[in-house]
This record gives sequence, structure tokens and C-alpha cells, in this order.
Amino acid sequence: MATIEKYETDSGTTLYRVRYRTPDRRQTTKRGFTTKRDAQAWANQLEVDKRKGAYVAPAAGRVKLGQFAGEWLDSKHKLKPSTRARYQVALDTFIAAHAEVPLGDISRQLVREWVADLSTSHAPASVHKTIGVLRQVLAMAVRENRLVMNPVDGVELPSVTSVEQRFLTLEQLHALADAAGDHRALVYVLGTCGLRFGEAAELRWGRDVDLQKLQIRVTRSVALVDNRFMVGSPKNGKGRTVSLPAFVADLLTPGDADALVFPDSTGGYMRGTNVRRRWWADAVAAAKLFPRTVSGSDGRDTVLHEFKIHELRHTAASLAIQGGANIKSLQNMLGHESAALTLDRYGHLYGSDVEAVGVAINALLTRDCGQNVVTDAA
Repeated sequence: MATIEKYETDSGTTLYRVRYRTPDRRQTTKRGFTTKRDAQAWANQLEVDKRKGAYVAPAAGRVKLGQFAGEWLDSKHKLKPSTRARYQVALDTFIAAHAEVPLGDISRQLVREWVADLSTSHAPASVHKTIGVLRQVLAMAVRENRLVMNPVDGVELPSVTSVEQRFLTLEQLHALADAAGDHRALVYVLGTCGLRFGEAAELRWGRDVDLQKLQIRVTRSVALVDNRFMVGSPKNGKGRTVSLPAFVADLLTPGDADALVFPDSTGGYMRGTNVRRRWWADAVAAAKLFPRTVSGSDGRDTVLHEFKIHELRHTAASLAIQGGANIKSLQNMLGHESAALTLDRYGHLYGSDVEAVGVAINALLTRDCGQNVVTDAA
């Protein structure tokens, strides 16, 4: 059991300390209580925490946030390069600004203040990502018994406004592909097979594209990290095989076995920024996709056309659903980790089956089953 002792500081102030044993039987003290009642309350809570297995040594909470966050990132051995780079940005900006704060001083109220500060200069989605990194860091602190609970849990974050997904009609997809000129095949692959841009950029002849079986095997993706191309697994870490429409396959001309299917003008990997600048923006404008009018400082109206490369994935999903693909088939095509994620994003495109269900049940109830059903009492 803990014992409480009175002591005097060099200035003559009377304080109290609690002498106790840690769960591993080492003796230590907690000093600085101004009243015996405060010391007793702390000692009582200490015994409760020890019995619940929630004891945290005071020294454990004195580790600085910046140091511990670095240890957390070093422990993440399975991160994709692009994800690691995103986490590093959070450590170099938000975490660095609070690097000297001890873990034990991070309270829920302090996290609320940090969220409020972030919200003044960052979009809600960015706040969620940044605080998400902090949550992971402090979750490891809880697992290592440096914190009793994660102070991020329960903190309200700003609402993220959902953006309505845009997708092309078949006619619009044809118009965009025609306007893309030499890049026509790439537009069709992205718009009908559901590949991410990085997955398409790493496709190679011989091992990934089978024109005879009309299939594409997606096992790798390339991302530009710190101005270097990094090849890794697809987003969810799993490979998949998707169907290649015969119409699209006819547009592809096979190359050397290990050559890129869609290289840039110099034979290397495509860069998203170069693609958008060199031909994508012009193709979107030529196809007259999603026009909007903006007024300039001179009072003149200008019509802009905007459609993102990534939105071709939504187009592929929409066309697959129109073609009769079920949710599991769509999940495989898009490479989602779960069917629930696919349903959340694209379930609205399936429409309502209420009427169809009613018709089907009615057909069961009224079909001739070859026997009489007696309803009158005997």
C-alpha cells in the first residue's frame, strides 16, 4: 500500500509525497501535493489503476511527442511509400509544432484546442488526416502503457462535406477518348477497367496484359514520392484481375515483354502533372465536359471545363453497374478492401429494388404449386 509523507522544500513550503511500489515491485515516489487530502486521493486512484492494469509510470508520460512520433513512424514497416511520405508531412508540420509537449500533458481539452487551430487554416479533410496521424501515435502510447487512454478519442472534428461523384455517360467517354488523340487507349482503360492512374502507369506487356484472354492483372502501382518514382503494391495491398473489353483491347499494340503499356513521351513513367498539362485539360475542354462559367476581373465570363483523371474510375463503376455487375464483381474490379466500401460509394447507382422484390414475392405466393391450400377451419 502507498504511504503519505510530509516534507519541506528549500523555501520552507510544506508539501506531501506518496511513496508506493510499481506493479513490478520497484519503490518510487510522487511529490508535490499541496494537501494531504490530494495526496491520499492520488494514492487511492493509483491502487485502482494498478488493480485494473491501467497504471502508467509518471516517467513514461514525460516522453516528448516529437520523439515518440518519430519512433512510431519508424515502427511502421509495411507502409506504402506514398503513405509514409504523407505521414512524414504531418510529423514535419503539425507534430513538429508541438514536439516538446510531454505525452502525459496531452489532454482531450488540449487536442480540442489543436483541432480548433488547425481548422482556421486547413480544410476539414486535411484536419481529419492530420489528427488521424496523432490518433495513431497516441494509440501506440496507450499500447506501450505510456498513457491510460487516447485523448484524441471523443474529440469532435469538423464535418467533411461530401462531394458528389461525377461520371461520364458512354457518349461523353467516347468524346473524351477521341479528343485525347494518341492517348485514346489510356482513357478507355481507365474509364472501363477501373484502374487507378498509378496502376495503369505501371502496367507492363507480357506479365500484366493478356490480349487473348482479355484480362489485365493489377499487382503493382507506381507513385511519385519526393520527386522519385516508387513502385509498390496496389492501394489495399492485394492484386486483382480485371476484364478488358474487346473494343479496348483492339486499341492496344503489344510491345516488349517488360515495356510499359502507357509510357510518357520519353519512355518512362507518366507523371500526373505532365499528363494534365500536356493533353488532359485540352481533351476535357474539347469534349466539353462539365462546363461552368466564371467571371473575370474585367467582367467577362469564361467557360471552364473540369473533369479529373481519377473520376474515370467512377465512370468505370457506373458503366459496370449499367452492364449488370453485382457488388462483389464491382469490388474486385475497383480493388476495394471490402464490398461495404464499394456499396457505400456506388450503392446509389443500383437504384431501388423495392418494387422488384415485391413482384418476386408475389410471384412466389401466386404460382401454381400443384396442391390446394385449405384455409377454412375443419
